[in-house]
Amino acid sequence: MDITKYPQFQLYLFTLNLLRLKSLLIPKDCDDRCINSTIINRAYFSSYLFCVLWLEYVKNFRPMPLNGFKSKEERISEHVQVRNALKDFGKKTIGYKLSKLSELRKKADYDPYVDLTPNDVSDAVNHMEQIFNHLKFE
Repeated sequence: MDITKYPQFQLYLFTLNLLRLKSLLIPKDCDDRCINSTIINRAYFSSYLFCVLWLEYVKNFRPMPLNGFKSKEERISEHVQVRNALKDFGKKTIGYKLSKLSELRKKADYDPYVDLTPNDVSDAVNHMEQIFNHLKFE
């Protein structure tokens, strides 16, 4: 399987380019939070979608849509199902990294007045790279 042809991998490359070109992409009169939040968001979603693809291709696992649960109380988001499945299939560290990325993404997307530090961006990209480097499609 040539993962480089998949949109998940293209989003990964795009995220790395955002990081590389970060200083050129910040609009005049803006601080760097605008690009930092985008980098973190893209790092999470490229990693999440990559994990979904890996689980489906390698483990024949697909998360259940919310409407597939019998009751609202039983519902587990697809994102949580993916993290749980990674742990269940022996990829505990990858599940943890995806959880940390999720936390960073929530901070980036839903807390616009909270600063995003250079470490937040670095952590997000490092988690993303480790996920992409660790999951194999052989």
